[in-house]
Amino acid sequence: MQICISGIHTDTGKTHTSAMLCSILKYKYFKVIQAGLPKDSDKIKTFDSDIQTHPEGFFLKTPASPHIAKKLEQAVYKGLSIQIPLESNLIIETAGGLFSPLDETSFMIDFILKNKLPTFLVGKYYLGAINHIFLSLEALKSRNIKILGLIINGEKNPEIDELIYQHTKIKPIHLPFFNQKNFLSIKEDFKTKLESILNLNAL
Repeated sequence: MQICISGIHTDTGKTHTSAMLCSILKYKYFKVIQAGLPKDSDKIKTFDSDIQTHPEGFFLKTPASPHIAKKLEQAVYKGLSIQIPLESNLIIETAGGLFSPLDETSFMIDFILKNKLPTFLVGKYYLGAINHIFLSLEALKSRNIKILGLIINGEKNPEIDELIYQHTKIKPIHLPFFNQKNFLSIKEDFKTKLESILNLNAL
């Protein structure tokens, strides 16, 4: 199964989530587009060196929105033509939020839709996150993109959890912030959480 990791915003922990899921599911990793260094495929392997990674779909040197970096570098590519590796078990990470530009004409959500990818939506709680979460879920639902789950990185907030569940019937899955030292212990706990709501053998 090919699974997309999308976000409600930039810097919500998509790469950390991708590393965790790749390690638990024994999936390979692919980044649709990389803008700037360090590469997320390199970050992934710092947590689990056994994770196999593919070269990103397109690499831009400038750490900026891809449509801006593309113009600055006079790069030539069409975002929706980026090819996904032919892998049956693959985590595919997008960049930024759902409406972060992929190029001048398309967004990350367009790539997800074109390739008919089911997705885990990744967020974290901050001032404004409720709005970003609900808008992102609505955008996915309106395009009939399958939502595998909502993964929240970092601190829990039971009141926000309950609000989300009341309105969407989606129960947030919490992934604590982790580093190289506590990765394995967090991994075992998170795997149990996933198993409580998903059939991991079906992924």
